Amino acid sequence: MRATIPPALLTACKVGSLCGALLLAGCGASSSTANTASVIGSVVPNPSYELDAFDIQGNYAYILGDNGNQGSGSSAAQFYVVDITHPASPTVVSTTSITGFINYGQSGIRAQGQYVYLVSSTGTPGTNLLQIYNVSNPSAPAFVGSVPVPLYGFGLWVSGQYAYVISYVGVNSLSTLVVVDVSNPASPAIVGSTNTGTAGLNVADIKVVGNYAYVAGQSDGQSEILVFDVSNPASPYLLSGLPVAHSPQGLDIQGNYWYQTLYDQNLLNIYNISNPSSLSQVGTASLNGTCKPQDVTVEGTTAYVACYVNSSVAVVDVSKPTSPSVEGYISLPATSYPIFLKSEGIYIYSISNTPGGMFSVIDTGS
Repeated sequence: MRATIPPALLTACKVGSLCGALLLAGCGASSSTANTASVIGSVVPNPSYELDAFDIQGNYAYILGDNGNQGSGSSAAQFYVVDITHPASPTVVSTTSITGFINYGQSGIRAQGQYVYLVSSTGTPGTNLLQIYNVSNPSAPAFVGSVPVPLYGFGLWVSGQYAYVISYVGVNSLSTLVVVDVSNPASPAIVGSTNTGTAGLNVADIKVVGNYAYVAGQSDGQSEILVFDVSNPASPYLLSGLPVAHSPQGLDIQGNYWYQTLYDQNLLNIYNISNPSSLSQVGTASLNGTCKPQDVTVEGTTAYVACYVNSSVAVVDVSKPTSPSVEGYISLPATSYPIFLKSEGIYIYSISNTPGGMFSVIDTGS
């Protein structure tokens, strides 16, 4: 979700003085990764647009962006294909304008095989869409098909022949998880749905692993992490939930553990999901007070957390889930404000949703 930067802190970060100090102070012992990792390449797909979501597949990054004018009547959205064959010099190879806009900057894009899937919305029934593009030619993505989804498609995951869309329906309405059969990309069809059990759920992230969909979100009255059983796509249902502190953001699932950031609390929490019907918190890592964590991605025994306000990536040792430890921070360009991360081998990829949103490549050196 979008975050609000305190004006004084924003000014200090833009000039770089405070952000540099933050990375040096109060971070604890620095790991070799935090010491050696650095940004080796970056690109701004559109200097007037923010970046909202992205995915990596093979030698390409697929990035969704908007012009930040939601609610003004002049909102517009695009997705970009970026060649990352040479990580030090990522290059935009195509820009595609999409049908619909991106409400509140919440959206999703996923790549699988030769297709890219994305959600967009206008707030009008019938025009909120899951869209599918053929990207077998990255320089010229081709629209293939779409299907209307409930208002405000916030979160998206694609696995096998199914896409999973979490939609925000309205403040006083139960939000929904919709399962879409995409086996025929030219004619995707909703095959099942369920409500989230929470009215007005603002979803921050979703990930599907095996028979379960893991969702983090919040409403006006509460914040939760939720597990849905999707073993029968025609009849998904809410299996379990756990109240959490306000503002859960990005999540990652690795093995028996759920890694969850909490923006307002500056925390990375770890939950045991070996029994998906009964979640339990097992560990937590306190991040720098100005980190304001957005997304998290886990590679091996290391979790990388996007620190929005101080434009950095926290490096957290999670080899012992019951006692994770912050080992240091990787500095990003001072105004990059990362919101989403993805790790692929030795590289971490990051996007920011400020105007002139930046896509960055970090070499962890490990």
